[in-house]
Amino acid sequence: MVGQRSIGIRTLTLFWQLVMVTLSYWGWMLIWQPALFDSGEIVQRYMFYNEFLLIGVLFGSGRRREATGLHHDWVLANRQSVRQAFLGLFIVFLVLFALHDNAVSRSFLFSYLPWLYLSLLFSNYLAPRALGQFAFSGERQERVALAGTAQQAAQLKPWLERKSVVGLRTIGLICPSVSAPGVSPFPILGTMDNLGSILRQSSITQVILLDISVGANLVQQITQLCEDAAVRLLALHDLNDYFNHNTTTFEDDGVRFIGLREEPLESPLSRFYKRLLDLAVAVPVVIFLLPWFIVLVWVLHRLQSPGPVFFTQIRNGTMGHPFKMYKFRTMEANHGAESKQACRNDPRVFSGGQWLRRFSVDELPQFINVLFGDMSVVGPRPHLHEHEAIFARAMKKYVIRRFIQPGVTGWAQVNGFRGEVHNEQDIQKRVEADIHYLENWSFSLDCLIILKTIKQCVFPPQSAY
Repeated sequence: MVGQRSIGIRTLTLFWQLVMVTLSYWGWMLIWQPALFDSGEIVQRYMFYNEFLLIGVLFGSGRRREATGLHHDWVLANRQSVRQAFLGLFIVFLVLFALHDNAVSRSFLFSYLPWLYLSLLFSNYLAPRALGQFAFSGERQERVALAGTAQQAAQLKPWLERKSVVGLRTIGLICPSVSAPGVSPFPILGTMDNLGSILRQSSITQVILLDISVGANLVQQITQLCEDAAVRLLALHDLNDYFNHNTTTFEDDGVRFIGLREEPLESPLSRFYKRLLDLAVAVPVVIFLLPWFIVLVWVLHRLQSPGPVFFTQIRNGTMGHPFKMYKFRTMEANHGAESKQACRNDPRVFSGGQWLRRFSVDELPQFINVLFGDMSVVGPRPHLHEHEAIFARAMKKYVIRRFIQPGVTGWAQVNGFRGEVHNEQDIQKRVEADIHYLENWSFSLDCLIILKTIKQCVFPPQSAY
């Protein structure tokens, strides 16, 4: 299969990379100072750091994004080579400084950097092509026929061009019917009715079915014809088109399912980690910070707007369950318009309240909600029930936010989507950011959002008021 071929080439390329780096390392040492080879102890030291250099190269390899042409392939290879070279030498210098090792020449390592880069660039750019031609030439080359429409074939053409490196050679297109096939980027071989003879006459070794909606009977016929002719069959995964949504597939206890999204926080272990982070942040804030700010806000209220220190409001939480959310009061007491969104220069907000809102001090009491378990430190911002009804009408995906706990801060807020909602586009951007967080949650992402939030509290963005 294509996947195994691609993985195999990446693995061979990485192995070749390690060989090239090792050869260039010792080759440059032989040129730079051949006298070092007279001492076995020195050679062992350099061999020790050679191992850490290879570890750094491995860490920097990652997974290359697919290229879309020779120029882009060169750009990606260059970018990856630079990353691997600097990460490899960074780890070497890190170990050097940690061990206080003065026996290894720093000037040698710095002078080796250009050779390391060239070795990596050669292996990242040329090695995959050379290895692919060597491994998948002759009998190992796949003669591919596409089964579908000309439009579907045109969409797959860039991928097929990239996969020529693993021996995929596109012979032509097999159309569903005799009717006008459209402008095809590949030669027309015939129709599905003549699939059996086309496979034999064109010596096809692999068929890619571009559309499984042709019906179960036809798919079964195509499968049987390919099996009888010893031809590999692949079907394009186009479930996203059926659902009009990105999909994910998974297997549970032997049963296969299709889902609309990944939800990392459905794992109890992920929720446990998230709760630990919530407590690690909320407990110090409530014990050490909140009491001082309560006194500060109380004094501010006494001077400018007498009334209660806290402002409570019913908001919707996980799966729409209501809870009482705490905030420092920033508006005049009893203004009578609690369901109206706050806006810039809102007359309901007293002057000190503007300062509290700008630096997000008014949100601090919500860490009490975090301790109670009603909220998380990071998550979609909770809204009033009246506002949720309006937002849900403007964007159908809005209610998906209810799958996870609301947060004191969130991915939308640290990306500038905060403050008053002016139009449907504002709602859409926030909801898309919240759904992105839902589908891509990780412990490190929460930490990143918390750090960005702290930065925005100290240096408020223009959208804060």
